[in-house]
Amino acid sequence: MLTRRDILKILSSGCSVAAKASEYPMLDGSPQLFVDYDRVESIENVIRTFHAAEKHRANPVLRRVHPWEQSRGAWGSVVLDAEEGVFKAWYGGTSGRDISGCSGPNCRANSVLCYAVSQDGLEWDRPKLGLHDAGGTRANNVVIGDGYRDGMAHWESVLKDPLDADPQRRYKALGWSSYDWDGPQSGIFTMTSPDGIEWTHSADPVFRYHPRPGTKDLGPVGDAQAMMIDTLRRRYVAYLRRIPNRAMSVSTDFVNWTPPRDCLMAEDGELGNTIYNHVGFVYGDRYLGFLTYFQRDLNDPRLTLHLITSRDGERWQRPRTGGPLVGSGEIGDPDRFTIMLTGAPPIRVGDRLYIYYRALANRHQPYKGNDSALDGGGICLATLRLDGFASIGAGYDGGVITTRPFEFANSDLRINSKADYGQITAALLDEKRIAIMGFSEQDSIPVKGDGVDQPLRWNAAKLVSLRGRPVRLRFHLRNARLYSYRVA
Repeated sequence: MLTRRDILKILSSGCSVAAKASEYPMLDGSPQLFVDYDRVESIENVIRTFHAAEKHRANPVLRRVHPWEQSRGAWGSVVLDAEEGVFKAWYGGTSGRDISGCSGPNCRANSVLCYAVSQDGLEWDRPKLGLHDAGGTRANNVVIGDGYRDGMAHWESVLKDPLDADPQRRYKALGWSSYDWDGPQSGIFTMTSPDGIEWTHSADPVFRYHPRPGTKDLGPVGDAQAMMIDTLRRRYVAYLRRIPNRAMSVSTDFVNWTPPRDCLMAEDGELGNTIYNHVGFVYGDRYLGFLTYFQRDLNDPRLTLHLITSRDGERWQRPRTGGPLVGSGEIGDPDRFTIMLTGAPPIRVGDRLYIYYRALANRHQPYKGNDSALDGGGICLATLRLDGFASIGAGYDGGVITTRPFEFANSDLRINSKADYGQITAALLDEKRIAIMGFSEQDSIPVKGDGVDQPLRWNAAKLVSLRGRPVRLRFHLRNARLYSYRVA
């Protein structure tokens, strides 16, 4: 029995007299993927496969149409504005005006930021905004002109923010400026907007290429950056270049940021900017991300897009996928040698994920050969099955995969699977790994066919009877492939 003194000790320590929290995760509607085995207890006779995205035949879907648009891998972002029901893109262009004084390897004099909208993410409208001169006219879709820092900036992450209650800061962006290359004004800036068209910039770099001695300047950081709006932890995350590793900084107000710290590490032999750039995004109850990987081969340099994963949004891993998520193209393709991430998460469209990426037909330096392919490229699109980053498969001889214990509050199990010529059955196990009565494999109704949201059911028993009780889920696969499961 607790005495009055015991209760006072508990209250003074900030604790409460409450039941002990469950040691098991509570699964909600978030898909449980197989990009890692964190929630898998055992596997038997199954193979995990990581899947590459399929490139769209119309690539590049966003290409140069007007003189002020870029044809060379236009940096930028593509998002789906769910409130307005339209795709929005911000991407790089050039004003065509000569600007003197630009210096340094990352100088992009004359750079402008363009804006386009689309109903389907494939065909784009470019509104005539009349805001800035570019290509000899104001009848263009430029939202940031070359008057900003003499056109020496590029914005790789432009996102619509669901967190900020201030309508004047509904859109947020992170970008690099080479202005003042050898001084304190080069580095990473932020900007905000009520509509994605009229922008307000931070007065100084948030992260500096040349931090000023004796100050609290954050840096030094390089020019390959991206941003995540972390809706799980309600914060903003900047991903930064700190060669040879990748770093991150976080903010809760998009004004004050933490000192950058390493979050994605280079491996032995990965020198310089091998891990070139990365971006993270929330996917259900976890984090996924894309890594632009630079194959630094002087005879054949290539950049490709790879999957990265994280459970906490702090420490990032590179699963051994066996190949890139989006690989370099064939002869004549717009993404022949160089593929880079865009600074936004994938977009769900029906049962597919749209993954936009930057494409260049030419090679990244350093390169020993001659490469005069200065044109060709744009923003391209690759698609992937929903939750289709990785799958667990088994042949006709069957395979088994068992999850770690979990609890659930809802009462409907769903799976994303492909079993056109096979089947998947399942059992729910108790804490002793014994099938719960009514939920054995024999009671399971086989799941067949191909679908991203198929019900997992048993003949008579109802899942509602197991709410709040720790269970294991054991899948039996026969000539079938499982991409994910979730409690709906």
